[in-house]
Amino acid sequence: MKEDRHTTYKISEAARELGISIEWLRKSEARGFFPPALRDRNGYRYYTEEDMERMRNRRTSRGTQEPAGESPEVGAESGGSETDRE
Repeated sequence: MKEDRHTTYKISEAARELGISIEWLRKSEARGFFPPALRDRNGYRYYTEEDMERMRNRRTSRGTQEPAGESPEVGAESGGSETDRE
């Protein structure tokens, strides 16, 4: 049975779930590779489960895990540095 709750992910959680760095996620969003995140009044990014599914599909449908000219090693493997966390 499907739960009725709406899950949202902070940028650090989304990056960790996708296996990419926070910086890489930000750059991919800025370049249009991933859909723009919802933002609260403080500017923090939040991703819905639907956003996460689109980003997972986008990564696999392109046959690559990185946008052109970028490396997933831009940030720390664990999802960015402490100063990147929102």
